[in-house]
This record gives sequence, structure tokens and C-alpha cells, in this order.
Amino acid sequence: MSKKVWVNIDPQKVDVSYLEKRLKDSGFEVIYKVVLADDEAGTIEMGNSVDAVVSVFERWNERTLPAVRGHLKFIQRYGAGIDNINLKAATEAGIPVANVPGANSAAVAEIALLHILNLGRRFKTVIDDTKKGLWPCAITGNELDGKVVGLVGFGNIAKQLARMLSGFDVKILVYDSYAQADTNQYDVKVVHSIEEIFLQSDIVSLHVPLNDETRGMIDKRLLNLMKPSAYLVNTCRGAVINEADLIEALREKKIRGAGLDVLSLEPPSLDNPLLSMDNVFVTSHMGAETAESGLRSQKIMADTIEAFFSGKIPANLMNKEIVKEGYHE
Repeated sequence: MSKKVWVNIDPQKVDVSYLEKRLKDSGFEVIYKVVLADDEAGTIEMGNSVDAVVSVFERWNERTLPAVRGHLKFIQRYGAGIDNINLKAATEAGIPVANVPGANSAAVAEIALLHILNLGRRFKTVIDDTKKGLWPCAITGNELDGKVVGLVGFGNIAKQLARMLSGFDVKILVYDSYAQADTNQYDVKVVHSIEEIFLQSDIVSLHVPLNDETRGMIDKRLLNLMKPSAYLVNTCRGAVINEADLIEALREKKIRGAGLDVLSLEPPSLDNPLLSMDNVFVTSHMGAETAESGLRSQKIMADTIEAFFSGKIPANLMNKEIVKEGYHE
């Protein structure tokens, strides 16, 4: 009997035809069904009926994971972040978890750079005003050259952004609390506290995973350290920012503006003040969505699922300690 893989995506909205073909060609049965984050019963039902899941929306936590133990054999996250998966609980349930590292790094870095450039030059504002019949040719912006850009976190996305910024005359500061942050091949300066980033930078760009340590870490204390002329850019996860503190800082002009591809609640409620501020630009968590990154991601996911069920240990497995060679041959 073929192994069943649940893909938590609507294939009419997201093209995953490459992934589907690869899996079917390898003998897997592919099942599409969208189960949202708050549907734990649906998550458990699907988890007990398949061998693997390509995880997008559903929550794997201390309730859903034990409930599928012995049935679900593998969780493949569609993306680098695993904030919808409790890795500790998955490990305790004996369920291996893999992510897709690096596939969308360039795409997300481009969106961070777009926000940085837009904040300085008010590109979106000019487009909107021109469509209204105005002609804001005298709008005064700021050049990126000569500025200090602070990167909080220095993983794959931040490294891609540093590469892209190398074409500008900027000073790049990096703070990464993990010792493995490799900066040798990049023209950046490592600082030893996040406070230095917020004090010195003209633009702060966030590139950290969402976990217990980072949730709400960008708060009033750090925002108050920023220059009144500084901008904040976030393309990682909305919940790393205390949004109430950010809204206050923007209203009181403690910082000049923000470019956000992520929010704490997505999609946001229409009364979210960030949506109506003229010094805030919000995009719809679309940073990773390019045809190129999508294909790279699907290739990695197909390789990973095929490797795991042929008894190999994929390099991108996040809890390797619970498996061994030949585990699922």
C-alpha cells in the first residue's frame, strides 16, 4: 500500500504541481485538504489518516501530536520557520520534523530591501498620489547611501540581504545571539548586544525565528533607543514585535516609520492602527512568494520526504536524535 501524504494547501491557489508529480512518481498518494490553525479536531483526524504531512496552517502542539502518535510518521514544514510546530512535543511523540532551509531566503531579502527603499523614498505614497491626480514631484526622501543598517539575526535571509546591500554605501551591523552566526565572508560588523543595533542604526531589519525567547522581544525599551529618524523593517514573524509598543512609538514619532511584511494577527483586523498610519507600509506576508522560491521549496520537500521514507536521514531534519538509518525503509 502506498504511503499517504497530506498537503495542507489548496492547489487551486498555490501551484504545487511539481511536488505532487514528484511524490506520485515515487509511489506516494497525495491528499489535499486545508485545515486551519484553530481546527485541532481536523488536524488530528487528518494526522491519523496519513503517513506524512506537508504542514502549512495546522498546529502541531501538546494536544494534537500525542493524538496522532503511531500514525503520523513525518512532518514536513513548507518553509524555514516552524512556529506552528512544537518541536519538543513532536520529539516526545516520536515524530520527525523537517523544514525547508534557505529556499526562500533571497525572495524574503528582496522584500526587506524593497521596504527599506520605500521607507526612504516614499515610493508607494507617490504612486498612490499620482493615481489620485496629484503630482508629488517635490516629495523629499532619503538616500540609502551613508546609512547604518542593523540586522537582528544573521541567518540565511539576513545574509542574502547583506549581499544585496553590498551595492550601497552602507555600514551593516549584525547582532545574532547564536554563536554559529557566520559573518566572515560578509562586509559586516558584529556587535555584542541588541541595544547597540537599536542605538546606532538608521534602519533596523528583523531576521529571527519566532520562539519563546523572541516573542515580543521588540518592545518599548528597544524602540525608545532608536533615533527619531530611524525605520523598523520586519519580514520574519509579526509576534516578535510588541505591536502596542510599536504603535505608540510611531504615533509619538519616536521612530520615523515601519515597513512590515508580517503582523501578529494575519490577516489583520481592519481596525489595526498600523493599517491607517501614513508612516507605516504593510504588505501581506508575501516575502517568500516567488515562482523561483516555490520551486526550490518543492524540490527540497520532495527530496526530503523521498529520502526519509527510503530509510535515510535528511540533512534538514530538525530532531535527528529520534531516527536512525533505515528507520522507515
